[in-house]
Amino acid sequence: MNVRDLAVKFSSYAHYLSSREWVRECSLLPVLVCVAPDIAQERRMVRVAQTRLTHTPGLMLFTTSEELVNEYGTRAGIWSKQISLHSHAGQVHGLRRQSLFGMISEKMAT
Repeated sequence: MNVRDLAVKFSSYAHYLSSREWVRECSLLPVLVCVAPDIAQERRMVRVAQTRLTHTPGLMLFTTSEELVNEYGTRAGIWSKQISLHSHAGQVHGLRRQSLFGMISEKMAT
């Protein structure tokens, strides 16, 4: 996806979250999990998400690449947790990889 399409997608997510429609189904803020075709697209996706989701405190966004999913599977430590989206807009640092399921379990325990 190009930057414009990503901006539309993440703006839609932001609208959904700010509308609080999700509260009808669950009392916990949804977790956003995104798989990009490659690492370059993943970095681009993170940059756009950081600008479009600035007013969504507490949102957990996890990203990875299709290449990593195909090689290691979804349960492996292939996920990068994008935290504090609202405080680091425009900055994309190294993508530190971890297991998605362990990170979500830790968050739900706190």
